Amino acid sequence: MMQGSDPARPEVDPMVLEAVKSVRDRFGAAGLRHLVTLAQDELTRVEQAEAHLAAIDEPAQPASPAEPLDAADTQAWLAYTEQAPDEDAERS
Repeated sequence: MMQGSDPARPEVDPMVLEAVKSVRDRFGAAGLRHLVTLAQDELTRVEQAEAHLAAIDEPAQPASPAEPLDAADTQAWLAYTEQAPDEDAERS
């Protein structure tokens, strides 16, 4: 069994489990509440970004972002298209 894995939750990546336990051990219940709040905010942003990116693939529905794209949009796009970041773009 991998270090940090939880037999009760095999679907959870050990890195995620370790991050949660680390927050719990360092900040207690208050830290976990903050983590949950921030995670819910990020989940909303990533789901919106994924929906926006899916709409881009639909030629009948041209998409124009209401707000500037950010890192969450970029990560969602990379995950959606399963592409690696362009090294030339990182140097700019």
